Amino acid sequence: MKKICALLGIVLVLFSCDVMKDLGRQAGGVLQLTQCKYAYNSISGVSLAGINLHNITNLTNLNPMDLVKLTSAFAISGGSLPVGFTLNLDVTNPGVQTALLSGLDYVMEIDGKQMTTGRIAQKVQIKGGQKAVLPINMAFDLKQVLSGESLSSIKNVALSLAGISGHSSNVSLKLLPSFSVGNQIFKAPNYIPLSFQLKK
Repeated sequence: MKKICALLGIVLVLFSCDVMKDLGRQAGGVLQLTQCKYAYNSISGVSLAGINLHNITNLTNLNPMDLVKLTSAFAISGGSLPVGFTLNLDVTNPGVQTALLSGLDYVMEIDGKQMTTGRIAQKVQIKGGQKAVLPINMAFDLKQVLSGESLSSIKNVALSLAGISGHSSNVSLKLLPSFSVGNQIFKAPNYIPLSFQLKK
């Protein structure tokens, strides 16, 4: 009986050591994650009022029906103007240890106005000295979030997101990365700010 108890004790100690090592690795990974550098890469897959604007650099490139639909949306103050896109961020790990990401909270502002908030649950491992692209899918109603703004302001934000030449907007992001150990989710202590300009 004593031998069995001793054996169980050894197993528990070894198990505890493995758990502590895993916790240490995860903690080191999230610490490394807070040291990562975030930068704007691109915006892709833009749709506006249900119209795919991929490779559209000028409104005149649209077919007549889509052009009429968008022009009408920009001319009428009521209604909705849904926009959807993927924001691609470069995440560079300048350290030696692998950075571990299990999720990310974000807040997005354009020209000083909050557009959307959200969270992605995506596991990413970035080895030391490496860079990875983190895609964030976003969707919101421009007329709703910019209620009270002029139609020209709404149009400018919409077309700058779409990469239409001659339109630009200033974008500010707040990023809060998180990691998980078992069923527990741990978030970084502070938001990481990122600013860039959409211009073409």
